Amino acid sequence: MTKRYQDTPEVTQLNHQLAQLTEQNHELKIINQLAIELHQLNDVQAVTDYVASTLAFELGFEDCAIYLVDASQQQLVRYAAAGSRNLTDDGGYRKLSMQQGIVGYCARQRRTILAHDTRQNEHYLLDVTPSLSELAVPVVDEGLVLAVIDSEHQQANYFTVRHQRLLESIASILASKLRSLHTMAQLEESVDKLEYAEKLQKSLYEIAAFSYLAEDLSEFYSHVHQVVSALMYAPNFFIALYDDEKDQLHFPYFVDTRGDETPNKVYPKEILKSSLTGYVFRTDRPLRINRDELITFYQQHQLKVYGKMPACWLGVPFHSGDSVHGVVVVQSYIEQIHYDHGDQELLTFVAQHISNALERVFSERKLQHQALHDSLTALPNRALFLDRVNHAFLRMQRFPEQKLAVMYLDLDKFKAVNDTYGHTIGDAFLIAVGKQLKSCMRQSDTLARLGGDEFAILLEDVEGLTTIEEVARRILAALQCPVQVGTLSLLASTSIGISFCELDAPGLVPDELIRRADIAMYQAKKDGRGVYRVYDESMQAETASGWSIEQELTIALLDDQFHLMYQPIVALQGMAIQGFEALIRWQHPERGLIAPDHFIPIAEQSRLIIRIDHYVLRKALRQAAFWFAAGQRFYLSVNVCGATLSEPGFVTWLDELFQQYGIPCSCLALELTERSLIENISQAKDSLRQLRQRGIRILLDDFGTGYSSLSYLSEFRLDVLKIDRSFISNMTDDATDHPIVNTIIALAKGLQLSVVAEGIETKAQQQVLQRLGCDYGQGYWFARPLSAEQAMDWLKAARADLQ
Repeated sequence: MTKRYQDTPEVTQLNHQLAQLTEQNHELKIINQLAIELHQLNDVQAVTDYVASTLAFELGFEDCAIYLVDASQQQLVRYAAAGSRNLTDDGGYRKLSMQQGIVGYCARQRRTILAHDTRQNEHYLLDVTPSLSELAVPVVDEGLVLAVIDSEHQQANYFTVRHQRLLESIASILASKLRSLHTMAQLEESVDKLEYAEKLQKSLYEIAAFSYLAEDLSEFYSHVHQVVSALMYAPNFFIALYDDEKDQLHFPYFVDTRGDETPNKVYPKEILKSSLTGYVFRTDRPLRINRDELITFYQQHQLKVYGKMPACWLGVPFHSGDSVHGVVVVQSYIEQIHYDHGDQELLTFVAQHISNALERVFSERKLQHQALHDSLTALPNRALFLDRVNHAFLRMQRFPEQKLAVMYLDLDKFKAVNDTYGHTIGDAFLIAVGKQLKSCMRQSDTLARLGGDEFAILLEDVEGLTTIEEVARRILAALQCPVQVGTLSLLASTSIGISFCELDAPGLVPDELIRRADIAMYQAKKDGRGVYRVYDESMQAETASGWSIEQELTIALLDDQFHLMYQPIVALQGMAIQGFEALIRWQHPERGLIAPDHFIPIAEQSRLIIRIDHYVLRKALRQAAFWFAAGQRFYLSVNVCGATLSEPGFVTWLDELFQQYGIPCSCLALELTERSLIENISQAKDSLRQLRQRGIRILLDDFGTGYSSLSYLSEFRLDVLKIDRSFISNMTDDATDHPIVNTIIALAKGLQLSVVAEGIETKAQQQVLQRLGCDYGQGYWFARPLSAEQAMDWLKAARADLQ
């Protein structure tokens, strides 16, 4: 009876189910054990070996290979195998492309491939031994294929859905482990880098800090050597600099246990062709080389040995400024001490800090040069010209026979060149004219650009008026030849005023000498242009014309002949509108539109400028109130002179205007020049303090073109620096080619000031300024000065474009 019960179909089915459950339980235990074991392993090879052997020998797959996808995601590399494809065998495919075999197809498709009969599968690729069935499962993590687990069998239809599910479970576990190992490797690498970075950061911070504190570069170089010596073997350390403009090589710092060089000793450029240092200069690449390699290297590159042959030599190049570049070198004479890649990295960081320090020094020198020279033509500016005239007067007092003269030159109809061809051609024209003028003078004479199209010449140690007039005729003749600007041939003409000075001239001082030359120049213009005139007393009456303009300005204020134009100020990043600068124009009833350059100087001399400033502020705030009521939230920027700023009741008067128009103070920004700040420092400081307390922005206009930019910046609390258009007009596309602009921006950032660049006329200029870190810009590239109605139309169009 018992036997009959056991032989029933129900019992057979139950026994079959029991066997399946027992097998599944066995597989689950193995998978669980595999997951536990993998948790203890921290090596990719060990992990893949363990998974392959478990599949082949414990889960009954008999054959297993694991291929990992390489970093390029283009190739599969066999890391582990068990069974017939054991890695100890040399046969089989150790590498597969994504186009090869069922494994490559599986990785490419990112899905399991079950080939019941490989003879029917076009992707099958014979590996170690022929097989009739193959199962390939991708190991996928976050959509990325990390590996493929591949099993083969000699029997067709061997692999079942159960095998597939089992292998997919293992693949999921392996994916998690591989990702964990990858993350761990990244963390370990990050920790190593962090430790090295902390070590470097501390040392390089010392170098960076000292570069600001060192009184001279020799002290800075010595400190750099001390820091480097603390990080690597560097008793033999030197810095070489090469000046492209002068074609000279010198060693401002040189310390060597087997040799010596005098700092700042100058060498001809030929040394660059025959030395290791020169090789690094020429190739602009680091060089790390040992003694065994040096002899062959010297022969291959035809170099000479200077001093004792080192056991190891390491040199790193750097660039600083427009024309100076250098090399930092360490060398060892001890056979057991060589330099490695880490030392090269360290020296590269050091070289960069040396470069930054030199860049600062060169930039400061250029700023000092810029303060006394015209940025366009590189000629002396008005301040330097006046200084040289003063010195010439002092020399004439000591040596009475050394007479002097001043010429004042104004180009005729230069505005027509700008209007016809644009400012770029106009600037190039001025540069070319400056060169022509220079060719007509002696080396000892001084040619200066006073601004716009005005030049001045100081002639020293002249015999008499005849000699001076000869120079004037030579200039007029030279300018009769066309000036070549690119493909254009432009005719230049100038009017020249001459003021001749002898020691016995009563009451004549440098300022008066220049003023007389200016008066004579206006007389030359009046007499038909293209001629020269020598000052005489009768010309003094012509200065009355300034008084006439002064009278007309008074009438213009009463008759409301002025109107305002508005030029937008735009954020270079994102193009958001920040505000508008209000610009005054004079609509003369007879002369037509008169630009500010023609009447503001006279207004400043006559103190009418204060009334004009009040006029502009009233009109600007009335317009601001209209825009504010319409929901526009930007500021209007208004230029104010020093005399207005220094008025005792100026801030109170502004308060009344804001109250009258019902707008917040943040609607207004005031633009001041450096001169306006220093005319009355104490009053200016007090006014600025009160203005900023009310939320009125303060902009320093035409930065870098005034008197003592750097010294006075720290005296006042400002919000914005405006870079003068003269720095912008000649910008190239290379962001590294503008150290002056870069330095101004860096200076502003250091003082926590925003930066506005004036005169942006091209997209390239905008892009370079944006890369340099400039915040805002204005100029013809964005919009010309607009009427109030045009400004609103432009604003709507600009905001529509942003959306």
